[in-house]
Amino acid sequence: MIRDLTPLDVDQLIGLGHIMSAETGFAGFRMHEPRARFILSEIVSADTVFAKGVFQGSKLVSVFIGEAADHPFMDVRFASDLFIYSHPDYRGGISMARLSKLFSSWAKDQGADYCKLEISARIDNDRAAKFFQRSGYADVGSLLMKEVA
Repeated sequence: MIRDLTPLDVDQLIGLGHIMSAETGFAGFRMHEPRARFILSEIVSADTVFAKGVFQGSKLVSVFIGEAADHPFMDVRFASDLFIYSHPDYRGGISMARLSKLFSSWAKDQGADYCKLEISARIDNDRAAKFFQRSGYADVGSLLMKEVA
């Protein structure tokens, strides 16, 4: 079942965040749980935030959180992801495709000109990019990162 996330889901979001963190290229960093809890509690209820989860029974297994915002310099509005993740045991189904479609529809309702996704968790970036490209997203640039020494 797909439904809107609420502050009551924050504990499960934190749990899913721990699983995601262990799987990413950032596994060596600890989660700052109080900050994450505060931010998630605030954003899941915000008007300009898309926050939906996939539940198997009462268990949160996939999440898509995004926001709509105007570009600071141009008269263009973007809907951008903040957090997209599926538990490893629940990948490969149609739930993420449904979440992506709901996000696009929500973005249109928010007056967005474009949807923009950042794929950078280093879990399986190529697979994720191909998945979203099949949903109409195009690779339009690069996200570059370097460690600060």
